[in-house]
Amino acid sequence: MPKVVFYYFNVKSLGEGARMMLTYADQEFEDRRVSDEEWPALKPSMPFGQMPVMVIDGKQYAQSFAISRYLGRKYGLSGKDIEEDFEIDQNMDHVKDIYATAAIVQYETDEVVREKKHKDFTKNVYPAMLDKLDEIIKKNNGHIALGKITWADFMFTGVLDYIKKMLRMPDLEKKYPSYQQVIDNVYAIPKIAAYKKNAPETEF
Repeated sequence: MPKVVFYYFNVKSLGEGARMMLTYADQEFEDRRVSDEEWPALKPSMPFGQMPVMVIDGKQYAQSFAISRYLGRKYGLSGKDIEEDFEIDQNMDHVKDIYATAAIVQYETDEVVREKKHKDFTKNVYPAMLDKLDEIIKKNNGHIALGKITWADFMFTGVLDYIKKMLRMPDLEKKYPSYQQVIDNVYAIPKIAAYKKNAPETEF
Protein backbone atom coordinates (compact mmCIF):
# COMPACT_ATOMS: atom_id res chain seq x y z
CA MET A 1 0.00 0.00 0.00
CA PRO A 2 1.44 3.42 -0.93
CA LYS A 3 2.39 5.93 1.73
CA VAL A 4 -0.04 8.85 1.52
CA VAL A 5 0.11 12.21 3.25
CA PHE A 6 -2.76 14.66 2.74
CA TYR A 7 -2.04 18.34 3.42
CA TYR A 8 -4.85 20.81 4.03
CA PHE A 9 -6.01 23.30 6.61
CA ASN A 10 -8.07 22.17 9.61
CA VAL A 11 -11.32 22.72 7.74
CA LYS A 12 -13.50 20.57 5.48
CA SER A 13 -14.04 22.73 2.38
CA LEU A 14 -11.91 21.63 -0.60
CA GLY A 15 -10.10 18.87 1.30
CA GLU A 16 -12.77 16.86 3.07
CA GLY A 17 -14.00 14.99 0.01
CA ALA A 18 -10.55 13.52 -0.54
CA ARG A 19 -10.16 12.63 3.13
CA MET A 20 -13.47 10.79 3.03
CA MET A 21 -12.60 8.93 -0.18
CA LEU A 22 -9.29 7.77 1.26
CA THR A 23 -11.21 6.55 4.30
CA TYR A 24 -13.80 4.87 2.07
CA ALA A 25 -11.03 2.96 0.29
CA ASP A 26 -9.29 1.89 3.53
CA GLN A 27 -6.21 3.77 2.39
CA GLU A 28 -4.09 4.65 5.39
CA PHE A 29 -2.98 8.28 5.21
CA GLU A 30 -1.45 10.96 7.38
CA ASP A 31 -4.09 13.66 7.76
CA ARG A 32 -1.77 16.64 7.91
CA ARG A 33 -3.87 19.59 9.09
CA VAL A 34 -1.76 22.70 8.63
CA SER A 35 -2.25 25.60 11.02
CA ASP A 36 -2.33 29.23 9.91
CA GLU A 37 0.94 29.74 11.75
CA GLU A 38 2.66 26.89 9.88
CA TRP A 39 1.37 27.78 6.45
CA PRO A 40 3.69 30.67 5.42
CA ALA A 41 6.78 28.51 5.88
CA LEU A 42 5.20 25.52 4.15
CA LYS A 43 3.61 27.38 1.22
CA PRO A 44 6.75 27.70 -0.98
CA SER A 45 7.19 23.92 -0.96
CA MET A 46 3.75 23.29 -2.46
CA PRO A 47 3.41 22.82 -6.26
CA PHE A 48 1.10 25.82 -6.74
CA GLY A 49 1.62 27.54 -3.40
CA GLN A 50 -1.74 26.33 -2.17
CA MET A 51 -3.51 23.31 -0.68
CA PRO A 52 -4.83 20.64 -0.72
CA VAL A 53 -1.79 18.63 -1.69
CA MET A 54 -1.63 14.84 -1.65
CA VAL A 55 1.76 13.16 -1.42
CA ILE A 56 1.97 9.58 -2.71
CA ASP A 57 5.23 7.79 -2.00
CA GLY A 58 7.01 11.13 -1.78
CA LYS A 59 5.56 12.69 -4.96
CA GLN A 60 3.30 15.74 -4.61
CA TYR A 61 -0.02 16.09 -6.41
CA ALA A 62 -2.20 19.19 -6.18
CA GLN A 63 -5.55 20.82 -7.10
CA SER A 64 -8.66 19.69 -5.25
CA PHE A 65 -10.71 18.62 -8.27
CA ALA A 66 -7.81 16.78 -9.89
CA ILE A 67 -7.18 14.93 -6.63
CA SER A 68 -10.86 14.04 -6.30
CA ARG A 69 -11.14 12.81 -9.89
CA TYR A 70 -8.05 10.67 -9.40
CA LEU A 71 -9.39 9.13 -6.21
CA GLY A 72 -12.75 8.57 -7.89
CA ARG A 73 -11.13 6.63 -10.72
CA LYS A 74 -8.84 4.71 -8.38
CA TYR A 75 -11.55 3.65 -5.93
CA GLY A 76 -14.53 2.93 -8.19
CA LEU A 77 -16.28 6.26 -7.65
CA SER A 78 -16.30 7.47 -11.25
CA GLY A 79 -18.26 6.56 -14.39
CA LYS A 80 -18.09 3.35 -16.37
CA ASP A 81 -16.92 5.20 -19.50
CA ILE A 82 -15.77 8.64 -20.62
CA GLU A 83 -19.34 9.80 -21.30
CA GLU A 84 -20.36 9.05 -17.71
CA ASP A 85 -17.22 10.79 -16.50
CA PHE A 86 -18.21 13.73 -18.69
CA GLU A 87 -21.58 13.92 -16.91
CA ILE A 88 -19.95 13.86 -13.48
CA ASP A 89 -17.52 16.58 -14.54
CA GLN A 90 -20.17 18.89 -16.02
CA ASN A 91 -22.41 18.65 -12.96
CA MET A 92 -19.55 19.09 -10.54
CA ASP A 93 -18.28 22.03 -12.57
CA HIS A 94 -21.63 23.67 -11.88
CA VAL A 95 -20.99 23.21 -8.15
CA LYS A 96 -17.54 24.69 -8.73
CA ASP A 97 -19.15 27.68 -10.49
CA ILE A 98 -21.35 28.29 -7.42
CA TYR A 99 -18.28 28.13 -5.19
CA ALA A 100 -16.25 30.45 -7.43
CA THR A 101 -19.09 32.96 -7.82
CA ALA A 102 -19.63 33.13 -4.05
CA ALA A 103 -15.88 33.54 -3.58
CA ILE A 104 -15.94 36.69 -5.72
CA VAL A 105 -18.02 38.27 -2.96
CA GLN A 106 -16.34 36.56 0.00
CA TYR A 107 -12.85 37.74 -0.95
CA GLU A 108 -13.73 41.27 -2.10
CA THR A 109 -11.48 43.48 0.02
CA ASP A 110 -13.56 46.65 -0.21
CA GLU A 111 -16.36 46.24 2.35
CA VAL A 112 -18.77 48.59 0.58
CA VAL A 113 -18.27 46.85 -2.75
CA ARG A 114 -18.53 43.44 -1.05
CA GLU A 115 -21.90 44.24 0.50
CA LYS A 116 -23.20 45.66 -2.76
CA LYS A 117 -22.13 42.52 -4.63
CA HIS A 118 -23.67 40.30 -1.96
CA LYS A 119 -27.03 42.04 -2.30
CA ASP A 120 -26.90 41.91 -6.10
CA PHE A 121 -25.77 38.27 -6.33
CA THR A 122 -28.28 37.11 -3.70
CA LYS A 123 -31.10 38.58 -5.77
CA ASN A 124 -29.90 38.13 -9.34
CA VAL A 125 -27.24 35.41 -9.53
CA TYR A 126 -27.41 32.76 -6.82
CA PRO A 127 -31.09 31.70 -7.15
CA ALA A 128 -30.79 30.42 -10.73
CA MET A 129 -27.55 28.55 -9.93
CA LEU A 130 -28.96 26.96 -6.77
CA ASP A 131 -32.23 26.04 -8.46
CA LYS A 132 -30.31 24.33 -11.27
CA LEU A 133 -28.27 22.32 -8.78
CA ASP A 134 -31.48 21.31 -7.02
CA GLU A 135 -32.88 20.14 -10.37
CA ILE A 136 -29.71 18.13 -11.11
CA ILE A 137 -29.75 16.38 -7.74
CA LYS A 138 -33.46 15.54 -7.93
CA LYS A 139 -32.96 14.10 -11.43
CA ASN A 140 -30.16 11.92 -10.03
CA ASN A 141 -32.09 10.61 -7.02
CA GLY A 142 -30.10 12.43 -4.37
CA HIS A 143 -26.72 12.37 -6.10
CA ILE A 144 -24.72 14.86 -8.14
CA ALA A 145 -24.59 12.59 -11.19
CA LEU A 146 -25.45 9.15 -12.60
CA GLY A 147 -28.01 8.43 -9.89
CA LYS A 148 -25.36 6.87 -7.66
CA ILE A 149 -22.49 7.66 -5.30
CA THR A 150 -19.51 9.15 -7.12
CA TRP A 151 -16.53 11.26 -6.16
CA ALA A 152 -18.71 14.32 -6.81
CA ASP A 153 -20.97 13.44 -3.85
CA PHE A 154 -17.96 13.26 -1.55
CA MET A 155 -16.63 16.56 -2.85
CA PHE A 156 -20.01 18.28 -2.52
CA THR A 157 -20.51 16.98 1.02
CA GLY A 158 -17.13 18.36 2.04
CA VAL A 159 -17.53 21.78 0.48
CA LEU A 160 -21.18 22.62 1.19
CA ASP A 161 -20.61 24.21 4.61
CA TYR A 162 -18.15 26.66 3.12
CA ILE A 163 -20.48 27.46 0.23
CA LYS A 164 -23.19 28.20 2.81
CA LYS A 165 -20.80 30.48 4.69
CA MET A 166 -19.87 32.42 1.55
CA LEU A 167 -23.50 32.68 0.45
CA ARG A 168 -24.52 33.69 4.00
CA MET A 169 -27.23 31.05 3.80
CA PRO A 170 -26.76 28.83 6.89
CA ASP A 171 -30.06 27.01 6.29
CA LEU A 172 -29.51 26.38 2.58
CA GLU A 173 -30.26 22.66 2.80
CA LYS A 174 -33.63 23.45 4.42
CA LYS A 175 -34.63 25.41 1.35
CA TYR A 176 -33.14 22.71 -0.85
CA PRO A 177 -33.68 19.33 0.88
CA SER A 178 -32.05 17.63 -2.10
CA TYR A 179 -28.70 19.04 -0.95
CA GLN A 180 -29.15 17.34 2.40
CA GLN A 181 -30.03 14.12 0.61
CA VAL A 182 -26.59 14.05 -1.04
CA ILE A 183 -24.93 14.52 2.34
CA ASP A 184 -27.10 11.88 3.98
CA ASN A 185 -26.25 9.38 1.24
CA VAL A 186 -22.53 9.92 1.80
CA TYR A 187 -22.72 9.70 5.60
CA ALA A 188 -24.90 6.59 5.34
CA ILE A 189 -21.74 4.72 4.32
CA PRO A 190 -20.60 3.11 7.63
CA LYS A 191 -16.92 3.97 7.16
CA ILE A 192 -17.78 7.61 6.48
CA ALA A 193 -20.17 7.79 9.41
CA ALA A 194 -17.34 6.55 11.65
CA TYR A 195 -14.94 9.06 10.10
CA LYS A 196 -17.37 11.90 10.72
CA LYS A 197 -17.80 10.88 14.34
CA ASN A 198 -14.04 10.96 14.97
CA ALA A 199 -13.03 13.91 12.75
CA PRO A 200 -12.07 17.23 14.37
CA GLU A 201 -14.89 19.75 14.74
CA THR A 202 -14.48 22.60 12.26
CA GLU A 203 -16.48 25.68 11.36
CA PHE A 204 -16.78 24.70 7.70
